[in-house]
Amino acid sequence: MDEMKTDEELLAEIAADPEPKMTITDPALIKVYQALVETVRADKRLDEAVRDAREQGQTWQAIGEIIGMTRQGAMKKFAA
Repeated sequence: MDEMKTDEELLAEIAADPEPKMTITDPALIKVYQALVETVRADKRLDEAVRDAREQGQTWQAIGEIIGMTRQGAMKKFAA
């Protein structure tokens, strides 16, 4: 039996190949899939922006305030 993939693994697959693995014909499901692809892309842009901000000397406190989370939460989410 195949092991269940994590959300991160599924999102990584979508980011690497945003074409659906199945044929989606229902307009409502097409919109859902398009929104998912946009979300993955936005998450990647946010990760890059946070990395750039850290490289330019911004604190986890400042980044967390912008994102709406604590310093610890931002560090946990974005630190490599």
